[in-house]
Amino acid sequence: MAKNSSHIPRLRIGLNVLIQAVLALVLFGIANYLGFQYYKRWDFSRDGKYTLSNQTQRVIGNLKKPVRFIVFFSGASPVAKDTINLLKEYGYASKKMIDVEVVDPFLAMTRAREVATKYKLRDNDNVVIIDTDGRSKFVNAAAMAEFEPAMNLVDKPHVRNFKGEAVITSALIELTEPDVNLIYCVSGHGETALDTDPAVNGLRQFIERQNVKVKPLSLAGIDAVPDNAKALYIIAPKYDFDPSEISLLKTFWNEKHGRIFVALNPGSSTPRLAVFLAEMGLTINEDRILRTYPVKLAGGIFRGILKEVTGDFVPGSPITKRLTNASARLFGGLAQSIALNKDQADSVGIKLQPLIKAADGYWGETQYNAEAVYFDPKEDHINPLVAASAEKGTPDDIRIHVDASSRLVAIGSSGFLTNEQITESDMDFILSSLNWLLDREELIGITPKPVRNLALNLTESQLGTIALSTMAAIPGFAAILGLIVWLKRRR
Repeated sequence: MAKNSSHIPRLRIGLNVLIQAVLALVLFGIANYLGFQYYKRWDFSRDGKYTLSNQTQRVIGNLKKPVRFIVFFSGASPVAKDTINLLKEYGYASKKMIDVEVVDPFLAMTRAREVATKYKLRDNDNVVIIDTDGRSKFVNAAAMAEFEPAMNLVDKPHVRNFKGEAVITSALIELTEPDVNLIYCVSGHGETALDTDPAVNGLRQFIERQNVKVKPLSLAGIDAVPDNAKALYIIAPKYDFDPSEISLLKTFWNEKHGRIFVALNPGSSTPRLAVFLAEMGLTINEDRILRTYPVKLAGGIFRGILKEVTGDFVPGSPITKRLTNASARLFGGLAQSIALNKDQADSVGIKLQPLIKAADGYWGETQYNAEAVYFDPKEDHINPLVAASAEKGTPDDIRIHVDASSRLVAIGSSGFLTNEQITESDMDFILSSLNWLLDREELIGITPKPVRNLALNLTESQLGTIALSTMAAIPGFAAILGLIVWLKRRR
C-alpha cells in the first residue's frame, strides 16, 4: 500500500497567517489614525444644542496662540454638564488650539488647590478660567444661564436659557483683542441712550459682549469727535442737529474715515441730518412703510392698515450674507423708506448697498395721515428699502487701503431695538452691522439657547403595554428561541 505523499506546508500557512494579521493591524491603525485626524461631527439634537455658532467658529479659527479652558466646577452646579459639553465642542472645532481641563474641587483636591492658588480662587467658586498667552479671564457659572425660580424651598432653580457660548466667546474675544473698541452714542437731540436706557439694555449687553464699550457723547461744545471713537451711534433723534454738529459729523466721516450708525425716528423733523445722509446718496423719503389687509366685520369687509414692517435681508453685503434665510421684523414703531441715489454716490466715490427691503405688499405711503390710504404709483414708493449702507474708500479703489474706508449704516426705523420688540434675526443684523463698522466682518451675534425639557406623557394602557413587552414578551421570545435550538441539538 503506497504511502500518502501529500505534505501540508505548515510554514507557508503560518507565514501567510502572520502577514495577514500584520496587515490587518496596519489597516486598523491607519483607519484609526485617519478617523482621529480627519473626522466629521453631526449634531442630531433637537435644538442644535451642540452646534457652535458661526461667530464662535470664526473666533476659534482665527486663534493665533493656544488657549486653555479650566472648568473649576463642582458636580452639583446646574450648568456644569452643559458647560463641559460646550467646551468640548470648542476643543473639537479648534484643531488642537484649545485644551479643556475639568477640575472638581471636591474630587480632585490636589489639583484644585493648585488652580485655586494660581488664580486666587475659593473652594466654592464655580468659574471657567480662560488662559492664553499669559492673560486670563474668568466666566462665572451664574453668567452662563438664565434661571427659573423654584416654586418652593425644597426645589432648586432650574435653567431656562443656557447662554454659555455667548459669554465664553465674548471672553475669548476680549482676550484675543486686548484693546477694547469704544463706540459713542450721540446725545443732545432726544436720542435713545444706548448706554443707560433700560428699554434697550438687551441690545447693549450683546454689543458689550463683542468686546465693545458704549459711552455717551454730546457734540455740542466740542471741537472734534474723540480720536478713540471706533464708531458713532445715532439712535432715534427727536430734534435736528445744529450746523456745527453736522460739520463735526462730516469731518469725522471724510477726514477720520469714521464709522456711523443711524437709526431714524419717523415723525421727527431732522432736515440737516437728512441732508448729511443725502450727500452720501441716501435719500430719506418722507413717507411711512405700510400695507393694507382685508378685515371682515359685521358691516362687511374693510381694509386694515398694517404699519409694522416685515422685511427681507438683501444679499450681496457682508452684513447680510449670513442672514439670507431670515426675516427682519421691524415692530414697535413706524418706518420710513430710504432711496439710493447712485449718481450722487458715484460723484463722491461712495458705494451704496441695500440691506433690508420691505416684504411684498408693503409700500412707502406719502399721504400717511389720510384716513384711507392706497398705493399711488405717481407719489408712493414701491418695494421700499428700510436699511442701507454706504462706504467710501472700498477695495475697488486701489489708491485707498480697505482699513481706511468710511462706513455708515442707516435704518429708517428704531422702535424695533427695544427689549420687547427686537427679534433674534434683528439682533444678528445689528451685531453684524456693528462688526462691519469695526472691520470685523467675520463675526456675528450669538443668542442664548433655550433649555427645553422633553415631557413624555403616556396613558395607563401605554404604560401597561411597555411593561408587558419588556418584562414578558421580549424575555419570552428569547426563551422560546433557546428552547427551539435545544430541541434541534437533542435530535
